[in-house]
Amino acid sequence: MKRITSIGAVLALVVALNGCGGSGGSAIPSTTLGNTTQVTAPSGAPTKHTNDTIGGGGNLLGALLAILLGDAPPVIGNLNVTSINLGIDAVNVVYQGQVVNLATYSTPYVVNVMANNGAPSSIGIGQLYSGNYSEIQFVVDTGTSNIVANGTTYPIQFQVGQNTQSSSGAGTYTTTTGNSTTVTMTVGGNFMYGGSPAAAIQADFNALESLNQTSSGQIVAQPTLFAVASASAGQVDGTILNASGGPVTNAIVVALKSNGHVANTVNTDSSGNFNLHTIAAGTYQLVIYNSYTTASGQVITASGADASSGASFNGPSVTVTAGSTTQLGTLND
Repeated sequence: MKRITSIGAVLALVVALNGCGGSGGSAIPSTTLGNTTQVTAPSGAPTKHTNDTIGGGGNLLGALLAILLGDAPPVIGNLNVTSINLGIDAVNVVYQGQVVNLATYSTPYVVNVMANNGAPSSIGIGQLYSGNYSEIQFVVDTGTSNIVANGTTYPIQFQVGQNTQSSSGAGTYTTTTGNSTTVTMTVGGNFMYGGSPAAAIQADFNALESLNQTSSGQIVAQPTLFAVASASAGQVDGTILNASGGPVTNAIVVALKSNGHVANTVNTDSSGNFNLHTIAAGTYQLVIYNSYTTASGQVITASGADASSGASFNGPSVTVTAGSTTQLGTLND
C-alpha cells in the first residue's frame, strides 16, 4: 500500500485510455483518515467540498474529482509499443499561480497507460476543490517511467525547459520542468462546468505527439497533454480514404478551435479510422496532415494518401456534443 498525503476532500485519480487510447493502473490503494496528513492550502486557494468522504472504491465521478489520464498506442518509427509506464509521484492543481497538492505517493505509483483496454482504474485518493484552478500538474519519477516495445524496455528521457511544438502547434499548453530524476508536466485548460468546478477532469497524455526515438535508439518525451472537464467532453470518429477507396494510414487529424488553438490530435490506423477524444463540446475545424512533425520532433508521413493531396488540407467543420461521439463517416484524402 502506498501512503497518500492529502488536502481537503476527495480526488479519485484515474488512468484511462479510450479511442485515442487504452488504460492502466491497479486497484485503488486503501486510504483512511488515519494515514492522511491534512495540510493547510495556500491563502485564497479553492475550498474543499464538505460533503466528500475519504475512502476507496465507490463512485469515481459524482462528488469525487476523477482525473482520467490517457493516450493511444503511439507511432514511434517501426517500434511495436506494448506498454507506456509512468511513475506518478504526485498530482497538483494550480490556482492563481499557487500550487495546491492533491495526492502524493511515498513511492512512485507506476501506471501502464496502455493496459485494460480502456477500463478506468483508480490509482489514488486526493482532494476536490471548489475554486477555478487553471492547470493540473503530474509529477513523474523518471527512473520508473519507460516504454516496452519489441520485447525491450526503454527508459524515457523527458525534455525540460523546451517549447517544441508540432506542425499544428500542439504542445503550446503543456510545460515540463524538473531534472533527470523528477519532472512536472503541467497542462492548462478550462476545468469549470456549468459555473462550478468540474467533478471530473479528462487528461490525454498524447503519446503520438509526446514520444520519439532518436537515431541512437533513445526514447525521448516532449510531453503534450490535453485536458478538459469530463462533463463537457465528446469524441469524433471518422475514416480517411484515398480517391481509390483505400485507407490512408498515419494521416494526422487535428481539431482546431475557432481561435486556431489545437484541441487534440490523432493518427489514422491501418484501416484509415481515427477517434479524436478529450475534446470539449463546441465547433472545430479539422485539418488533415499527410506529412507532419510531432511535438517531440518525429516526422510522420501518411501511407496511401494521393500525391495530389499535399502535406495538409482542411477537412469538415465538426460540432462536438458533450457525452457523445460525432460520426463523420468517410473523408476523402
